[in-house]
Amino acid sequence: MSDTDTKRERIKAKVAASQARLLRDNDEHPIAPRRANLPDAYPPENYRGLAAEYPLLTVAAGLGLGLLVGAMLPKRFGGKLGKRALTLATVAGELGLALTKNARDAAIEVGQDGIEKAGAASKPLRRQAVRIASSAGSGARAAGLAVAREAIKLAARARKGA
Repeated sequence: MSDTDTKRERIKAKVAASQARLLRDNDEHPIAPRRANLPDAYPPENYRGLAAEYPLLTVAAGLGLGLLVGAMLPKRFGGKLGKRALTLATVAGELGLALTKNARDAAIEVGQDGIEKAGAASKPLRRQAVRIASSAGSGARAAGLAVAREAIKLAARARKGA
């Protein structure tokens, strides 16, 4: 045997002994449990996913971009832009107020129309309810008078018999 063959045999023997030792000691040293996939284990598919995973990072990036753009713009441009933005905001607010007033008026008109339609549709039912109530009232009145008459008759008989 040559020198390389003996080295090769020694290496193979060491590898075999190591594998045998691992199989034998496997009960003593259990396999480490796998780590669960963390939410950020994989890169996000799009920017919305990235923003959903890191909302504070998104806010910080927005602030940083705003500061960068603000630093790059000249001061005069910012003043003009601010005036225009204020004018636009004022116009938008006035438009919003006008639209809400119109919507309120339209809602009131629709509500009044609905009340009138409901009143017209329920008119026959109201008449019938009045008729039933008046007949029930007159029936109750008649029954009350009959009971009163009988009570008077019984009281009169009780006096005569006493």
